[in-house]
Amino acid sequence: MDDYKIDLGIKNGVININIVRKPIKNIHLKVYRDLSVSLSVPYKVPDAWIVSFLKEKTLWIDKQITKYKEASGYNSLLKVKSGTSVQFLGKDFRIIKISSLHDSIELEEKTIVIHLKEVSDADKADKVLGKWWRERAYEIYTREMDILFDGIFRKYNIDRPTVSVKKMKTLWGSCTISKSKITLNEYLLKADLRCIQYVILHELTHLLYAYHNADFYNFLTIQMPDWKERKNQLDKEVAQGL
Repeated sequence: MDDYKIDLGIKNGVININIVRKPIKNIHLKVYRDLSVSLSVPYKVPDAWIVSFLKEKTLWIDKQITKYKEASGYNSLLKVKSGTSVQFLGKDFRIIKISSLHDSIELEEKTIVIHLKEVSDADKADKVLGKWWRERAYEIYTREMDILFDGIFRKYNIDRPTVSVKKMKTLWGSCTISKSKITLNEYLLKADLRCIQYVILHELTHLLYAYHNADFYNFLTIQMPDWKERKNQLDKEVAQGL
């Protein structure tokens, strides 16, 4: 079973839940701010158990989707409209599109202003915002990684990893040790800076400890004693999960 549809009633209708089987021990049910839902389960979990579990969680899923809709619309970088909002570094920003001689983005105190030569061109607005978003993500991720690497990891005589930014459905980041490369989710830029720092430190730690073992978490705790608090904030404010 790759997906499962569940009826949330009149308000939120029928939604599709993406079922992902992984080599994991625990299950992970998440509702994202784009209103998509995913359930990660171990390979051997039977379909009947998945159906039963999701039926039990119907009310929880419905509450999370309703919460996101009421708080800030779909909070997506796609099909942006004036008046909708998006998270940026842990804060909600209102999106405004205005006519201009040039296509550009202006970040103000509580708004992201999209300047467009053709203000009615929705696809162009998506592209302009997307390009600006990825550039800011790379700039901020690189800056924070440099600070953490120089302050903690350089003394271990390991190479500074390269940084790449991409869309990832279920991961905030990943580390390819063999290539000394850290990939970070472009949507992580929605999170508070403290949460971004946690994800980067987590991935950098894999350069010393490949697996999530006791040594890995001991090192993480020494370097960032409040990492669990930051992780919980990330899960709560950017992706609801259990």
